[in-house]
Amino acid sequence: MDISDIEQLVSIIRDARISELIVSTGGTKVRLKKQLPSTTAAVPVKQQAVAKEATEVAQVDLAESNEQTVASVYITAPMVGVFHGVDDVSSVGTSVKAGQVVGMIESMKLMNDVVSQYDGIIAEVLVEDGAPVEYGHPLFRLELADAAV
Repeated sequence: MDISDIEQLVSIIRDARISELIVSTGGTKVRLKKQLPSTTAAVPVKQQAVAKEATEVAQVDLAESNEQTVASVYITAPMVGVFHGVDDVSSVGTSVKAGQVVGMIESMKLMNDVVSQYDGIIAEVLVEDGAPVEYGHPLFRLELADAAV
């Protein structure tokens, strides 16, 4: 294991929602540890920007729809990696529930669930299966019918 491998591990743990990572290879063991922010900590600036953009889009969608209240929100990538779709949720028009797994992100040979925070219908699939994604990258656009954002 060389320094570039260790730098890559540091980058992954920095962006991930994990507090510890242990990697053993060829007799070398690397243990990286970080303290996770408390639940009362401020939201990262990049995440605030994505949330603000999604809220603005939802407000515009609400303003443009006179007959039916329809809001749009985005499901975004929680980490850096390669996106993999889930068969049940891979097409437009699919209904999803809050807490449902809508995809996976492969990072360092580990599969991490992407979970919807909202009930809604997939209006748009924004990334292809196997595409690289970064933290905060929009993956799906959901339409929330008759719901407040």
